[in-house]
This record gives sequence, structure tokens and C-alpha cells, in this order.
Amino acid sequence: MNDDVNSFDCKYVPVYVPDKAKLAFLIKEAKGPDRTMAEFAEACGTISAPSFSRIIKGNLVKPLTVEVVQSIVKNAAPGANVDYYSLMRANGMIPAEVDDRHKKRGDEEYEYERELKNKEIKARNIVSDELLVRGIMIQLIPYSAFRMFRNEEIPVGKFRLAIPTSFSIKVPGEGPSYWLYKYFSSDRYWGNEIREFSELFLRDLWEPDTLKDVKVTFVFADQSYYEETLEKMKEIKVNNYISFLLVDPDKGLVMEEKMLPRFDGKIMKSVFDLPRMETSWEESDNK
Repeated sequence: MNDDVNSFDCKYVPVYVPDKAKLAFLIKEAKGPDRTMAEFAEACGTISAPSFSRIIKGNLVKPLTVEVVQSIVKNAAPGANVDYYSLMRANGMIPAEVDDRHKKRGDEEYEYERELKNKEIKARNIVSDELLVRGIMIQLIPYSAFRMFRNEEIPVGKFRLAIPTSFSIKVPGEGPSYWLYKYFSSDRYWGNEIREFSELFLRDLWEPDTLKDVKVTFVFADQSYYEETLEKMKEIKVNNYISFLLVDPDKGLVMEEKMLPRFDGKIMKSVFDLPRMETSWEESDNK
């Protein structure tokens, strides 16, 4: 990554919706293990501790200001893997120079991919919000740690089969500890999408024990596409927990989750069937 993008002199523009889970993860990283949220907020001087806490709990109604992001970077704990570019990207912003370059070229593919990315982030935000309002405390796993399943807590397997995902978390309690989500877009060819998960099904078949602590979920925002995919997969049985999830971007809700049947007949109830908890938040302007 060019060092210029990490300079506070680099101008950024909003392009995407903020990625709530990624922002929460980076803020916790910047706070570090040795400070309370109040101490970190005091060091930043641009945002209150309750506002930080709300962001970490997924209650973010608008992007953070540039001043707040810069204060987080300046006051990040020593050794924290947090930089200006990563925080701004999680905040939905990219370097203005990059955006201008694509627009001047009339880059239609850029506009198309930007829209797809926004849809994916919105779906991801819905999933994390719906887990949190049900009291499911989540820990985001950085992309580099889970794409190839090189996390030391999860067996890789002798075939080293990769499982690309859009969003991965670790959760406490009984059942699978690692939940991986892959967003499926109706704007892309179904065959190409499902081929991305060919290695998942091979791994489930050949090395099922490497997935015994993992749940994988395909996320859809288009109901007809969701139903079409379920119909195509209706004869499939698996060894581990694999599910399909439908979200409503307009309502910001998870509509339903369907699990693929397992050969051993085990059933995992959907956490999204649990009642939502009533939550109230104080007003905040990120000050």
C-alpha cells in the first residue's frame, strides 16, 4: 500500500456504507488491552466513551468524521495493527484520487463493483446487528486469518482446501465457535458464485473433522435468488453445519435461515429465531 494513503493530508471521499463490524474491530485494536474505553476516549479527545461503546455494539448511524478517525490513529496503542487507510476504508471512504481516476475514465465496471460492494457491506451489517440484538457477542476475525483457514485453532487438512468468505466471526458458547458468512449476489452468475464454494463441499466430504468447529452461511438479499438456490440445493446433505440466510436490506432484518440437512441428522437451531432484546441508546454526535 502506498504510504501516501496513510498520510493525514490524503483527501478521502465517502463511497461505501461504513462496515460496522470492521470499524468495531479496529477501534478495539486501537484501544489496546491495557486501557479502558474511557481512557482511550479521553486520549482521543474527539469522541466520548459511550459513543465508542455504541459503535462497538453496532450502533453507528453515520460515518465517523475525519477528525475522529485521525484521533484514533494518533492515539492507537503501541503495536496495534491499525492504520489510517484501513480505518477510512472501514468507515466507507477511499482516497479521492482513486475515485476521481475511475470516474474520469468512465469506468462502468468500477461503478458496478462499488454497488455490489455496498450491497455486501449492508448485508454484513444486518447480520452483525441481528446477532448483537440477540445477545450474541461476536469477535471479528481479520480477513487474512480466515480465508485459507490458517487460524491455529482450526485444522487446515492435508488437502489445504480454501474457503473464501465475506465475513467471519468467533462466538462463545456451545456449538461451532467459528461462523463464516459468504454474500451471494443476484447480479453475478449463480454458477460462478457456487464454484467459489466447491472446495467447501469437497472439504466437508473428504475431511469433515476439519470443519467440526465451523458453521458456514450463504447470505442472500434477493428473495427469488435465495429461493432458487435453495431449490437447486434441496437434495444435498452435508457432514457439518451449512446454512442459507435471507436478509431484507430495506428493513435491515434477517428474514429466515435454512440449514442443509446433515447425514447424522443433527439439527442446529437458528440463532435468528431467538427473540430480539429491547435496546435503547443515548443520542450521540460522535463528540
